[in-house]
Amino acid sequence: MRISTASVYEDAVANFNNMQSAIAASTNEISSGIGLTSPSVNPTASEQVLVATQGSDINTQFGVNRSNATSSLSTSDGVLSGVTNLMQSLESQIVEANSGSLNTSDRSNIATQLQSTMNQLMTLANSTDSNGNYVFSGSTVGTVPYAASSNGAVYNGNQETQMIQVSTNQQLPVTMVGSSIFGNIQVSPNAYFSIPDAGNASTATMSNGTVTNAAAVTGDNYQISFTSPTAYNVTDTSTGVSLATNQAYTSGAAITIAGVQYSVTNGAAPNGVPVAGDKFVVQPGKQNIFQVLTTAIAALKQPIGNAAGQTNFSNSMAQANSSISASLNNVLDTRDQLGNSMQQITSLNNVGQTLGLAFTTTISNLQDVNFAQAASQLSLEQTTYKAAQEAFASTSQLSLLSMLR
Repeated sequence: MRISTASVYEDAVANFNNMQSAIAASTNEISSGIGLTSPSVNPTASEQVLVATQGSDINTQFGVNRSNATSSLSTSDGVLSGVTNLMQSLESQIVEANSGSLNTSDRSNIATQLQSTMNQLMTLANSTDSNGNYVFSGSTVGTVPYAASSNGAVYNGNQETQMIQVSTNQQLPVTMVGSSIFGNIQVSPNAYFSIPDAGNASTATMSNGTVTNAAAVTGDNYQISFTSPTAYNVTDTSTGVSLATNQAYTSGAAITIAGVQYSVTNGAAPNGVPVAGDKFVVQPGKQNIFQVLTTAIAALKQPIGNAAGQTNFSNSMAQANSSISASLNNVLDTRDQLGNSMQQITSLNNVGQTLGLAFTTTISNLQDVNFAQAASQLSLEQTTYKAAQEAFASTSQLSLLSMLR
């Protein structure tokens, strides 16, 4: 077979190009530290690297989520720490207010203190996180949780929480439902307080409630409104439903509302008999702390006057004291839940770090270059290339004429 000179040169160039490519590939492996430079090098290992990289990315995102959750939960706990201090201050103020040694001016001063504390509490209840989201609006983080009203404040958030995925199979709430912290105050099952309206014209008093039919108890709030000195209406203020109208009034007679018995008793003359417009509120719970404080402030501003007034005032302070204590328990329970959530995040962070290290190790083992092997391979390729150059330089000079010399 005849081999032309052109073919020899073409083959040599192709071989040199292949060897240069191999040298370049080995040099790139050593300089980058990556041995798995393309799927064609090792398809199986490439697929395993892809799976491990995806797992690592997901694990990293969970870590970011946990960091964000920790920030939100820490903000909430910090706010509730301030709320705890205010609640404890409120308890002390109410105890002081119920002291028999105080005069009208002293009680008015305490009312001013309560108003200031309530304003601070409202500010904390409407706190935002670092992103400007309201902490206690449930999942409606753009809505101001509480708005002031004539009887305290109303809750404008919802009953859901905003969740964040902190691991493959676990979510944690990063917002709080304000009504479960500052509202839904539950006092003891038998503590059904009655509170006279601050605007009552008479000195009539209403007893606290006694359960007579536990099955009928609803836990709603109710109001007795006198339409005349001899008649009254009953309204469920939790639902807005009228339960009774034009009921005959007799001083001291039993008044049963939803399984709980009360009585209204005339006060001392000359204004002891209830008149049209007099109201008594029955509050077994389910009010918010702002309503409790507003009622207490109104009672503190109202002159006591006589024994009947003292009874009404004592009832108001007893209700306020029990409700503030119950509200404080709500706050402390919520802080416990926050603490548990942050402990879970700490545990998940430890797991995440372990997983991250495992993913990094797996990826490294699959794609990182073996420097000793790569250096040896590069040296071999360079030596082969140099030898090939020298061999081609020698053989390319051979011809029939040179052999005849």
